[in-house]
Amino acid sequence: MSLWDKIKNTIRDAGNMTAKFVSRDASRCAFIDVEVGLNDHRIHDIGALRCDGAIFHSANKSELLAFLKGVDFVCGHNIIHHDAKYLFGDVAHQWMLVDTLYVSPLLFPERPYHRLLKDDKLVSDQANNPVNDCEKAYDLLMDEVAQWEALSGDRQNIYASLLQGTAEFEGFLNLVNATAADADALATLIRSTYEGKICENADIGNIIAQHPCELAYALALIDTTDYRSITPAWVLRNYPNVENVVRRLRHTICPQGCNYCNKYLDIHYNLKQYFGYDQFRTYEGEPLQERSVQAAVEGKSLLAIFPTGGGKSLTFQLPALMEGRTLHGLTVVISPLQSLMKDQVDNLAERGIADAVTINGLLDPISRSLAIQRVLDGEASLLYIAPESLRSKTIEKILLARHVVRFVIDEAHICIYRFANQSALFRYSC
Repeated sequence: MSLWDKIKNTIRDAGNMTAKFVSRDASRCAFIDVEVGLNDHRIHDIGALRCDGAIFHSANKSELLAFLKGVDFVCGHNIIHHDAKYLFGDVAHQWMLVDTLYVSPLLFPERPYHRLLKDDKLVSDQANNPVNDCEKAYDLLMDEVAQWEALSGDRQNIYASLLQGTAEFEGFLNLVNATAADADALATLIRSTYEGKICENADIGNIIAQHPCELAYALALIDTTDYRSITPAWVLRNYPNVENVVRRLRHTICPQGCNYCNKYLDIHYNLKQYFGYDQFRTYEGEPLQERSVQAAVEGKSLLAIFPTGGGKSLTFQLPALMEGRTLHGLTVVISPLQSLMKDQVDNLAERGIADAVTINGLLDPISRSLAIQRVLDGEASLLYIAPESLRSKTIEKILLARHVVRFVIDEAHICIYRFANQSALFRYSC
């Protein structure tokens, strides 16, 4: 019987925490959590739970090592780069580490997300209780394995193939007895499994060789049915190439033309879908709108100079909406006029497009807070802000938390004038 088969026999009694860890055949598995001082970086407290029901709560590391004697798997949330570092340092140890943190975005990529917040920190009598955090790690691991078993066999093989040999995932894959696909057949398996969701001609072989972990996170996001689902900010910080991989799979038009690109990356199809127009507006016979939109969809930087009423806004709104669906990305529009920002958001809303949000000085605190949360939650594909907002720490936090696909400077002549004046004023005041 495998270790996981033993764990699945665990008696889960919601009224008795200890009973959760009493199994018919006690597993050789434990959960740990370490509390470390922010200033002294020393261990202040340790909690541990064994699946045979034993509980450890002390700051004595030597006693913990004795408590873990006979255990094969040591599990925890961010155990690889936090708890294990303080407990074991660079010293070799006998345990296979199972980290619940890194597999969570892979197994729960879709809104509404799995609740990973440590809400016990809000309860005073349980504050900083590492044993309580061990219980949460246990519950999370149970949910993760259940979710893993719910995946198709092909998806299990794809993840196992991409993540095998990587410390952050190796313990979990070992725990669930994951099996990898044949290396030569992996690219073909990915194409067939994600048919209709990615470009048929994407160079998957190169992506597998260069960014296997990033590809796993990208595929998890691509598999979601709600385009508002987003990759967590900490994943983007640790694996910045996730954004590039998603773009290569979902928003790079292939020269050969495929069913995916011909539909989801076709600007005429999307013009009809979002705005109901059969064709782009022309100016003196020149297809300025179409050229600008096509250049943006192809990822080019461009300067668009349009006459008043020439349909300039659509040239960045349509690519933003397309990339919101394909890349789950955010387009940031820097506009100097608050009334113009509001008008554009309202006009999109009247068309049934709720992807646009503005954050400006006219908003009351509650409306501002709600707008910020909408962007952080992935509900916005377009964010309108004023030039001055770029100095805001709150705006900086928002932009770091999202996959920003493009910056648009609307009414550029006014923005540049205000940027210049602010820079001169800043230099003078310093």
